[in-house]
Amino acid sequence: MDERKGAVPVEAPPVGLWDIALTFLRIGLGSFSLAALGEAREWVTRRRRWFTDEEYLQGLGLAQLLPGAPTVNLSSYLGFRLRGLPGAAAATVFFLAPCFLLMLLLSHLYFRYGRLPVVSGLFRGLGALVVGLVFNTVFNLWRSGVRTPLHWLTALSGFALVYWFKLGIIQILLIAGGASLVLVLLAARFPAVSFLTATWRDMRRKGAFSEGHGGNNREEAAGAERGLLPWPGRDRPSENKIRLPAPPSPQTAGAGESQSLSACSRVDARLHWRKTASLGLWLVLILAAHLALIRRRPELMQMGGSFLRIGALVFGSGYAMLPFIQDVVVRRFEWLTNPQFAVALALSLITPGPVTIIGAFVGYKVAGVAGAAVGTVSMYLPSWAMTTLVAAPYARAGQAARVRQVIGGIVAAFIGTLVVVLIRLSGDMLVDLPTLAMAAAAVIAQRFVKVDTVWIVLAGALASLLIFH
Repeated sequence: MDERKGAVPVEAPPVGLWDIALTFLRIGLGSFSLAALGEAREWVTRRRRWFTDEEYLQGLGLAQLLPGAPTVNLSSYLGFRLRGLPGAAAATVFFLAPCFLLMLLLSHLYFRYGRLPVVSGLFRGLGALVVGLVFNTVFNLWRSGVRTPLHWLTALSGFALVYWFKLGIIQILLIAGGASLVLVLLAARFPAVSFLTATWRDMRRKGAFSEGHGGNNREEAAGAERGLLPWPGRDRPSENKIRLPAPPSPQTAGAGESQSLSACSRVDARLHWRKTASLGLWLVLILAAHLALIRRRPELMQMGGSFLRIGALVFGSGYAMLPFIQDVVVRRFEWLTNPQFAVALALSLITPGPVTIIGAFVGYKVAGVAGAAVGTVSMYLPSWAMTTLVAAPYARAGQAARVRQVIGGIVAAFIGTLVVVLIRLSGDMLVDLPTLAMAAAAVIAQRFVKVDTVWIVLAGALASLLIFH
């Protein structure tokens, strides 16, 4: 082929596992509570450009639909889309590494010395800081994920169903998914309601065609849908029409065009039965190896089995898993007292990562370092396996326009529920002028000064020790 014509297929090298590991390590270091969603978006869409906003939001939709902690599910999905099962393992392990190691250290100090005086001050200061980080996360997600009337409808409905009607997240997602499907089908069938799935920019563009063109507006609108746009400000003779190029495919893109594609879009999303069978076999072997290891000690089997069931069956978020964890570790097996569980919860909130890293604290109390590892792995292994198993067919289905629109409605509903979380966090954490100042400083530093979240958290921890000692 003639390379000058740009028709030579380009095989872009896959993203390296070490790059995935280092990136998700950075994400894990700066991820507190739901702010992890914003940190992940910043790294994989803006800095690394591995995903587009739409591809990232599709992953966010799947992460919320599966049981377990959404932030961990999202890391697993993003890693899998880049490099398959090894990528999912690298992304998840390195995302959890900072919070696991820090929780391990804090657990050792607590059980060695009996109390941690600095925890209360850090809890107040970092809790306020997290409110500011979550505000930025929700604001950015709303801007990128709530773009059509359908999105606004489902986002406001998700907010109302949680805030006023107290429905659970699964009920909300089912309602949002069903309503989105019905509205998408109606928009495709009846042109009068097609505006529901159009962005504001598309509606303005369509309105421009319908103004002042007499009988030609239908022809020009049809031409616009085929990729033909007239020159603005002229009488629009046929020779002035320009054709917008179609987006290049991964197989035919030239070198310059391939660089504009995200790394995710260059990965083959086709379903192969051999790859699917191999993936299922590997997941079964991993689960079997984990069960074989924890069966060697009764206390590890009790804890690991309990956490595996919680991780596989509890939907919603890490916060939804806490009552089940408390019931197992305090009431059923009496590994912790209620005051110790409260300390474990406080430590999980002042460490990066998901709140369910509390499993490492429980595991350390039960069986030391080995118990902490078993508690952490058992908490996240089921949802990690489910995410990797459904990631490929989910991504394949997401290539259909109507499926993308339905997923967009579900994601918008989830974003609406995050507003409720933000309101409740603000009520719990912003209790005085210093905490309000901490939250405002986090918003300003992250949004306007563009400081890395890691440095914001470190500065916030130091300020907390000075102000709330």
